Amino acid sequence: MFDRTDLTPRERLLAAFDMHAALCPFIAAAVEIPDPGHPARVYARDYKKGFAARLTDTAREAGAADPEQLGEQLALLLDGASARSRVLDTDTFATAAAIAAVLVDNAIPTAAADAEQLS
Repeated sequence: MFDRTDLTPRERLLAAFDMHAALCPFIAAAVEIPDPGHPARVYARDYKKGFAARLTDTAREAGAADPEQLGEQLALLLDGASARSRVLDTDTFATAAAIAAVLVDNAIPTAAADAEQLS
């Protein structure tokens, strides 16, 4: 989704919430392996950091006032939705997407959001 040229940066940030995986496999692996130095845990941690960095880069491209904060907020929201979906056996991504839209719109100054909508 990060490389899609048919979406604006704002749309790419929100597209992350269109994925409806039951439980992120990286979260599942980290939960099952108690040793933080285990190669699978290290891989999961690196993946999660990389994904958050991509969110941050996209937030920066969208004109967010604090892209690092927005990237971390969206990463946490996605992970929480993934885990909650699994525990409750229900789809929580629609709720997460609505929260994400508020976070994104609050983080992007109005001028940047207006300019993006025109493009």
